[in-house]
Amino acid sequence: MKNALITSIFLLLAISSCQETESPSSEAVISATELETLLFMREEEKLAHDVYVYAFEKYGLNIFQNIANSESSHVLSVLGVMETFQVSDPLSGSTVPGEFTDPILINLYSDLINRVDLSLNESILVGLLIEDLDINDLEIAISETDKLSISNLYANLECGSKNHLRAFYDQANAAGITYTPEFISQSEYSSIVNSPKSGCNAN
Repeated sequence: MKNALITSIFLLLAISSCQETESPSSEAVISATELETLLFMREEEKLAHDVYVYAFEKYGLNIFQNIANSESSHVLSVLGVMETFQVSDPLSGSTVPGEFTDPILINLYSDLINRVDLSLNESILVGLLIEDLDINDLEIAISETDKLSISNLYANLECGSKNHLRAFYDQANAAGITYTPEFISQSEYSSIVNSPKSGCNAN
């Protein structure tokens, strides 16, 4: 009787162990919304990079090259999290300027490049617009995920975008031009640009 009871306990433990092994953790399962946003962020970070590289090549202003380099790090950070969740890169690692799969970003890239062509001052405003948009999108993305690794990624990217916004704001001030935010609120914009640069894991 005792041996039969022990055997039954071992069988129950074995079954329980198998069930736990076969059931993926919540961190490993990505929702449709999280997937869509992660793919969009991968391309949105590349868009920022590509526009800044274009602006630097046209005007030679170092701020564009410096922030483009930072955006390259952002892209790698997103790709790293995508790999963790076994999400394929929609661009297959492409670094071709202006290449995207999302039609919204294809059109946005074209519009921003046309604005960059107008003048250096317009290019600085484009930089402010991109970071304004990025911060807004990242804030929404953070609110839509319960995955710590994804929310940490977005928080680091947002920190970097705020630093970029501050840098472009300083450049705009020096040039005597004013930007009115289109995505985040005026109060949030003012709070960001009037606060010191932050240290981020992704700059």
